[in-house]
Amino acid sequence: MQGIDRWASGKLGIPSLLLMENAGLAVAAEVLKFKPRKVLLFCGSGNNGGDGFVAARHLAGRAVECAVVYFQRPDKADPELNFGVLERMRIPLLVWGRLTKARRRALLRRADAVVDAIFGIGISRDVAEPYKTAIEEINRSKNPVVSVDIPSGMNADTGEPMGACVRATRTVTLALPKLAFKRKGSRAHTGKVVVANISIPPRRDSRPSVSGDF
Repeated sequence: MQGIDRWASGKLGIPSLLLMENAGLAVAAEVLKFKPRKVLLFCGSGNNGGDGFVAARHLAGRAVECAVVYFQRPDKADPELNFGVLERMRIPLLVWGRLTKARRRALLRRADAVVDAIFGIGISRDVAEPYKTAIEEINRSKNPVVSVDIPSGMNADTGEPMGACVRATRTVTLALPKLAFKRKGSRAHTGKVVVANISIPPRRDSRPSVSGDF
């Protein structure tokens, strides 16, 4: 999937920002199916977090009250751009390290749904703090949880939890199902899997017809 992303952006010229926009829009659409009034989003600093920022913008545009919990400011251009949009929209952006345990629990109690956009498919080692605690607190919440692409903490190849793993109600996976989802027992963490089209065409269809036929 990482190779396909690079192919779509590098070979086809599809802007990575467009892929992120489509991903966040698909996530927002699934969250809206729960008819929430308030949504709490947990966002990492990479592209997965960027998808979460886009989802927050679209949810706010549908009159859903959103707050974003983040761990550090985004370290890539596309997530940073979408983070800045949320700042200008004055959507609450809450730094994990400045939130007390009581405040975090209160935020989760008030939310009608939670979005997990902490880690994507690139995780390769056990989840460390403060992410481990965040995942544990998400799992203790009684609200629907929508994970972006893959539940945070799941190894994308093996489906094994990497020390801690979100238990999602629904996983909006991007472009293609992940190998991890074939593992027996993975559904306990993914919940229902929804495959979102984010505008990446199949590679076999990328070549022009040589016959000239339409």
